[in-house]
Amino acid sequence: MRALIDVHSHLGQIVNEGMSATGARLCELFRQASITHGVAFSIEACYGGLDAGNALALREAGPHDILSVMVVAHPNHPASSRRWVAEARSDPKIVGVKIHPVLGQYDILSSSVARLVDEVIGPSGLPVLSHVGNESPNVTIDKYLRLARRFPEVRFIAAHMGVGLLGLSDAAIDAWLDNPAPNVWFDMGTLRAFFGGALEAFLTVVGPDRVCFGTDAPLYIPAAFTRVLELLPVSADARERIAWRNALDVIPLLAGKPGVPVP
Repeated sequence: MRALIDVHSHLGQIVNEGMSATGARLCELFRQASITHGVAFSIEACYGGLDAGNALALREAGPHDILSVMVVAHPNHPASSRRWVAEARSDPKIVGVKIHPVLGQYDILSSSVARLVDEVIGPSGLPVLSHVGNESPNVTIDKYLRLARRFPEVRFIAAHMGVGLLGLSDAAIDAWLDNPAPNVWFDMGTLRAFFGGALEAFLTVVGPDRVCFGTDAPLYIPAAFTRVLELLPVSADARERIAWRNALDVIPLLAGKPGVPVP
């Protein structure tokens, strides 16, 4: 593979030291996994601490050329969300927006989320990465696809193959067959990627041009995801698409960054 772009990783502290990361530690995990560029966001900000969390993520990513940042937005913190999304105009480290309805405790189809996308995220031109999972009734994949259909000009990434850890593994497949939103991509940052045949079945339906490499590091060890992609029974072109080309389609501001090839 010419490159490997991780579209889903965390900076900051969560439940234990092993699942937490500074910029330096995240880069070390990436090097172990042959990841050439990574997109990270603040785990603390996902709970609502936007100002402290986003500032910390940018500070930690600053010295590391292979790190880009998604700022976290929250529909119940409209002023802070607007300010941080606007920061992208002057800070080349910022390449997208992260939302987390579960940790932030809101519904993906709420009027406040629609307002956030319509008034703040949409006009910025930045893509959105959101947690999506069967275990999360406030942000299931069918709901997420409905939101994306409302805003066809915005590019959306559904995390965790659209299903997360629990429930039916084919929930995202069925939702996609019912509503194949052309402005939605998925990342593979879930243990489901290690289930025999799960990723292959998913790719058969959504296609290799809709899946981005993502690891949810440091919650997971990213090198394991690299190996999964290396062994995936797909064409060389499909492997390159998943490894980095699709990331450029959904996050165009990655173009020209260190570790990101020219297509």
